[in-house]
Amino acid sequence: MAGNFLERRRSERFPIHQYLLINLGNGGQEVAACSENISSGGAFVYCERFIAAHTQVSLIVTLPTETTHSESVRVWCGSQVVRVEPQLKEGKFGIALEFLNLHVLREA
Repeated sequence: MAGNFLERRRSERFPIHQYLLINLGNGGQEVAACSENISSGGAFVYCERFIAAHTQVSLIVTLPTETTHSESVRVWCGSQVVRVEPQLKEGKFGIALEFLNLHVLREA
C-alpha cells in the first residue's frame, strides 16, 4: 500500500539537526529539544518531555539557505503540536510541529 501514501506536507523537509528550546508559554517554562528535520511549514523534534497534541508553543530556529532560498535567518515560530510519536526514541518524545506564524529576528 506504499503507493497509496498521501503526502500532506506543503513544503520540502530538510534534515537539519539543531538544538532548540521550546517555550511552553506557561510562565516561561522551556523544554530542550533537537530538530530532526525542518521545513518552512514546520519541524519534527525530539524532546525529553511529553507535549500533548494541539498544544501551542513557540521556538526560535535558524532556517538555512535551503529553506529560505537566500541567506539563513533566525526566526521566531509560533507553533502547534500536530502529532506525537507513540514510540520513544532513546528516551525522547518525537513531536511534529506546524508553524502557525513566523517572525524574522533581526541581528543586533
